[in-house]
Amino acid sequence: MLALTDVSVAYDGVVAVDDVSLEMPEGSILAVLGPSGCGKSTLLRAVAGLEPLTSGSISFDGRVVDRLPTHKRGFALMFQDGQLFAHMTVARNVGYALRLRRRPSPQRVDDLLSLVGLEGYADRLPATLSGGERQRVALARALAVEPRLLLLDEPLSALDAGLRERLAVDLRKILHAAGTTALMVTHDHDEAFQVADQLAVMRAGRVVQSGAIDAVWSAPVDEETALFLGYARVLSGSPAATVLAAVRSGCERPVSPPSLALRRSALVADEHGPLIGTVESARATPEVLRLVVDVRDVGLIDAVAARDSHWGPGQTVRLSVDPARIARVGKSEQSRTTA
Repeated sequence: MLALTDVSVAYDGVVAVDDVSLEMPEGSILAVLGPSGCGKSTLLRAVAGLEPLTSGSISFDGRVVDRLPTHKRGFALMFQDGQLFAHMTVARNVGYALRLRRRPSPQRVDDLLSLVGLEGYADRLPATLSGGERQRVALARALAVEPRLLLLDEPLSALDAGLRERLAVDLRKILHAAGTTALMVTHDHDEAFQVADQLAVMRAGRVVQSGAIDAVWSAPVDEETALFLGYARVLSGSPAATVLAAVRSGCERPVSPPSLALRRSALVADEHGPLIGTVESARATPEVLRLVVDVRDVGLIDAVAARDSHWGPGQTVRLSVDPARIARVGKSEQSRTTA
């Protein structure tokens, strides 16, 4: 198990990572998610041993490792651009770390190429591969020596959107098949949700929330976290109470309603829906009709309707709420880790 305790990293007095504590169990995949400049890559490099700690400690399986040099930690680091050796074949790239350790194993290389879906690519050069194929080679090379912990630095960010989405699914399958414990940093919440089973949200050098993916998603710690995770709107006070009452099918409004985070498609046109509003605008997409509705006791809010419906500005529409697309916003001991 990897454990970070009160870890801080500073450059010339400027704090990049501020008092971070995290734990991840063996065999799990933890994504550290945050915007550019939040300190997530610095944190990853500190775990790898490439950045010295200002304070705190890093341990693995109960042994403190933060004073060990990088090559003695038993970790492997995969960069976002792969950094393959251009003059080496795919097989020699994958087997590079094995040769350094005087443990060359052609069979191990073949097994890894099979694991990442690159059978028959052993004799090819990196220049002949697509971006996704090069990243698969880099992953196989990182897994070659069976690292205790695999560190992934935005491994898919250099790929186009379609390929990134496909490879994210494959990456999760490969890591689970190999039984690898992995720590990944990314700024893309979709990528984090597809690959990881644990999530830590980082902002301004601090981890503001961590836990299982589902727990963090269903209860963002604050409004900024909810919006960063992909919710479209956060309601509080009377508007939140109105929406929550609609979810509860006529139950009395709570006296102190929580804030609620809503996806764009949380409100759905429904002739029997409990919410009533006036359509302000309507925009057709290939899948749905997207509405902006002035909902009574709520205000302007996004909603969706069937693609073949004919709602337009000025019309009165009734709406229901999809409870799977809303989340309570607020601190809870089960879903947060604050520094």
